[in-house]
Amino acid sequence: MGIVKIILPVLASFLLLVSSCGERGFSQELTEDPDSFRLINIGSWSVRYDSLDNASLRYELSFVSAETAAQGREVDSLHFDSQLPDSLQFNMEWHVGGSTVLIFSVTIPDRGDEQLIGQVRSVCTGASVVRPPGLRSIFLSDRTGSLIDSERASTAVEPPPDVTHHLMVYYQQDSTGSLLEIIDSLVVNFAESNADSMAFTFIHRSTGSVISSTAGHFRRDSIQNKYLCFADSTGMYTGVFRNQFQINIPYLDSQGRVSVQSRLTSAYLSGDGYYPISVVPENYNVRVFLPDSISSWTPLLRGELPDQWYSAPGGIVGGLPIAIGNYTESQLFPRYRMLIFEGSPISPLDSIAVRRIASILRNTLDFPSAEFSFVEVINPAGPVVTSAFGGMLFSRGSLESLADVSAWDENFANGVIPPGSNILIGAAEGILVQSLQLDPILTDMLAAWIPVRYYAANTDNSYGLALIRKAYLKFYLFNTENLGGNGNTPVIAEHSLGDPMLNDSPLRPFVAGGKGVVVMEYLYSLRMLNRLPYLLQDFTHASSGNFWLKVSSSLRVFRGTDKYDLLRALLYQPGIPQIQARWWEENDKLFVHMTEIQPGLPFNLEFGECRLHFSDTTVVRELTHSIESGLNQCTIGLPGSGEVNAIDVNPTSVIPADIMYTRVRSGESE
Repeated sequence: MGIVKIILPVLASFLLLVSSCGERGFSQELTEDPDSFRLINIGSWSVRYDSLDNASLRYELSFVSAETAAQGREVDSLHFDSQLPDSLQFNMEWHVGGSTVLIFSVTIPDRGDEQLIGQVRSVCTGASVVRPPGLRSIFLSDRTGSLIDSERASTAVEPPPDVTHHLMVYYQQDSTGSLLEIIDSLVVNFAESNADSMAFTFIHRSTGSVISSTAGHFRRDSIQNKYLCFADSTGMYTGVFRNQFQINIPYLDSQGRVSVQSRLTSAYLSGDGYYPISVVPENYNVRVFLPDSISSWTPLLRGELPDQWYSAPGGIVGGLPIAIGNYTESQLFPRYRMLIFEGSPISPLDSIAVRRIASILRNTLDFPSAEFSFVEVINPAGPVVTSAFGGMLFSRGSLESLADVSAWDENFANGVIPPGSNILIGAAEGILVQSLQLDPILTDMLAAWIPVRYYAANTDNSYGLALIRKAYLKFYLFNTENLGGNGNTPVIAEHSLGDPMLNDSPLRPFVAGGKGVVVMEYLYSLRMLNRLPYLLQDFTHASSGNFWLKVSSSLRVFRGTDKYDLLRALLYQPGIPQIQARWWEENDKLFVHMTEIQPGLPFNLEFGECRLHFSDTTVVRELTHSIESGLNQCTIGLPGSGEVNAIDVNPTSVIPADIMYTRVRSGESE
């Protein structure tokens, strides 16, 4: 038997989405359409087409991977028995997202009937997709896990240029003009790199700044506050950068936040670009020149000379924060300390907040080489909190909002960012930036997750925690679909958390800061983050480019286990499970049939509880899965309460899934 396949042009756009997950084994059905069209179904999705009155035609529908479709390989549903003579097969394909292609096939006997061939072509080109009700309109990326891994592995492993700052900071209390002066002798060595230029952030305004290049040259880029340094013929760039800051004038960063404050009793620099800052790890040698009774702090190692500091091997990422004042230092935990102005005790609410922040960082994101300091500064213009590498600078009263989180669940549920949550995110970033090679998306996920853990650690309100989780899920679902799924605007693909293309996507804040948070909560609930400190420590050094191997091995998640497959799915598959849950009561039991409808492979998340809502009460019951029937069930066992009005198979909202419920008649599962 010979079969000739004729692939028609793909007419479907990215907005024609159909889901396949978990439904490939369902039998196909042909149903009549009131408008003389017919539907061919597979599970929750279907294709609508104009049927021909010809018994010799065979209609089929199937899902294949994008890789399989590109290679032109057959799938099981396109094999034919010997009763059909040599045939022609016409396929209509739709790329529906999640690396999945939907194929509608019409097969006819090859008898040279040109009229029938023309009619079949018309049937295929006129066919259209009917999406499952409630399916998200966002297009899920077609980029496969193997492609993502190959791109990460092929990333250039050559080291970046070596950057060293020789920084001198002068604090001149007797000066009538400039109280704080910074001189940075910058050396960029391109000898070990193929590059001959490097980008820096440098705020060159409202200050007495001077730039002097002694080897190579330094040039302003088209983007504000961005500069490029270029090597000379020997592969070197050297330059001297000088900034003078007048007393009692706040100097702002590019986002309008106070970055430098120069005062007689307290001076600080948060490292936001008042000397050149690159995106790669930089080495620092710092000397702070101070009058008697004044001390300095930076998150570096102390040198042999007074107020001399230097960075550990590997350098630091981002700008170097520096604080100057008359400090008393106290230890909170090993590697966590607090510096408060001498003779001026910290406020009780600030003290509570500092200890709670330190505790949550230590219990979630701590790793052996990380250190963190809380450093008090004075800012007469109002409260200020700024985080940077290895520390947080805060003014008195600026942390008091973190002493009470009782209203956070209500804030999040109403779409209001609770006061203080951004402080926690900044503190988390100050820890995570010390994991020098940590993937930016992992950094975003972990930092955005910390407010949830802070709430959980400082309240016993499990219901409120469920509300907060649900708020993050809605934040992700609404914003990604609103920005990327509207049919009247260009489509933006949603990339997976493990895909480096997410870094430059406009959906990054919502995928990393929304989906990423609910994924972290789920992994935390499964006790899969016990070795998170090892992961963060492993990423302090450059890797071979095998991102997945480093993540899975650090967490001790090994191939061939359910946890391996789960972690891989959550990090490498775009979107989240969209589940149709059909339920009914029968013989004092409640049965639930759950089907994933999003494009791509199934996530196969496990559900263990079900909340049953009666007219006057609710109860939570254990939910078990029957392999034989494919159903989930629980015992109702509540005499006198009447029928169940509603159910919730995710009562704590800890499972990252979008679930749609339908009550059906007893035993009606499809």
